[in-house]
Amino acid sequence: MRFRFHLLAFLGAAAGFAASADGASAAGCRAPSDAGEFVVNVDVDIGEPSVANDRSKAQLGSSDFHGRSGQVLGTTSSGLELRWSYHYQVKKWRNVYCFWVTSTDVALSYRQLDVVIASEYAPGSCQYEAVLDHENEHVEVAQRVIQPYERHIRQALTSVEIPTSRVAALANTPELAREAAEKAFRRTLLPVRDQLIRVLNEQQAHVDTLDNYRRTWQRCSKW
Repeated sequence: MRFRFHLLAFLGAAAGFAASADGASAAGCRAPSDAGEFVVNVDVDIGEPSVANDRSKAQLGSSDFHGRSGQVLGTTSSGLELRWSYHYQVKKWRNVYCFWVTSTDVALSYRQLDVVIASEYAPGSCQYEAVLDHENEHVEVAQRVIQPYERHIRQALTSVEIPTSRVAALANTPELAREAAEKAFRRTLLPVRDQLIRVLNEQQAHVDTLDNYRRTWQRCSKW
């Protein structure tokens, strides 16, 4: 009964002029007075699990997670995905360009939460219910850990890395502004994702302990 965590690649997208800042701003490089505030939309989806019972113990294989090979009776797999898109504005200033972010949409989600229980155990059997309860502990951890990250993402996006109408940034060309924008979002959001992964792995390790396994095995007379 192990937790299989598959990290999917992050995806960033720029709409229109894309935004974020790489470098220095300068006095006089300013957004228009009517540019408006930086608008941040964040969506965190905790995901809903699916349960399958179509793979045998032989197909699930074995694991030496605790130092010796043991039969895997069930798994929980999740795919974490972080996406963002953003708009920015560019204004010619002297011989360079001022730019600032106007809005961003960030989505953090599990693309799937897939529980698999060995097909030797029919739904409703003692073994099926015992394994399902264990895997549901993994699901509950995954859902609980991700919930606070709407707040964490919003806090991260207040970083001075992100140029806004209040503090614009400079680029030599519109193309370099686009590159600076993407770099700033990566510097801002990827550490939040990495923190989530660390916390998730730590919390999942508390589920996959020998004591917890023993309690699961002791629920049923035959395995």
